[in-house]
Amino acid sequence: MKHITHVTRLHLNKPEIMFRTPAFIIALVLIITMIISFALQRAGLDPASPAYADGARSNIAVAYALPGFLVYYGVQAVSTTFPFALALGTTRRAYVLGTALANLILSVFVAAMLTVLLWIELATDHWFFGSYALDNYALGSGDAWVLAVTVFLGTFVAVTIGGFFGAIWVRFGTKGPTIAGVVLGLIIVLILLAIAPNFIEIVTSITRGDLAVGAIVVALLALVGTWVTMRRAAVR
Repeated sequence: MKHITHVTRLHLNKPEIMFRTPAFIIALVLIITMIISFALQRAGLDPASPAYADGARSNIAVAYALPGFLVYYGVQAVSTTFPFALALGTTRRAYVLGTALANLILSVFVAAMLTVLLWIELATDHWFFGSYALDNYALGSGDAWVLAVTVFLGTFVAVTIGGFFGAIWVRFGTKGPTIAGVVLGLIIVLILLAIAPNFIEIVTSITRGDLAVGAIVVALLALVGTWVTMRRAAVR
């Protein structure tokens, strides 16, 4: 357990990247959303109308603003700390578990941050002038519990997938992530081709619970893949 916590502390050693960058990205999304909302209202849209609220809740900028950074963070976190951790005597198993714990901490932080911001948004009647940033359809339409679970799982999946690609880079070099990406892309394409005849029915039948289970499975597969890859990765 000691080695696991040491790895976690190693990841937490750069709070400016792990915590401040996600906060900055979310702050930027909020500001841009407010500017757009103000511009639309100046153009004549009524923020009190149901049609305005319905359209504003379709804004899912928050949902796709963070994943790119989180995947990148997962890649660089593993690729930069793995050699150092093993040089200090950490086992590969402890490294993967410590990294997973650090990813959980980051996921809790991002989920808590967005939940608090949602509460503020709702308490201020959408930032005092009808600006919908976190109260959107993708994150539960103002349901704090749905938002918290969705953001937590989404963050954990994104950063864990990034960690898997970081492990591939450590194990196989620069060509590894490219080959892995192509293989995963082909698998996804084959799955889509297989379900194509019933695609609409399948998509419309998927519930939030199904998505949560799928996210957990993907994260676990990424962690297992990271551990398997790390077992024979050279320290360099």
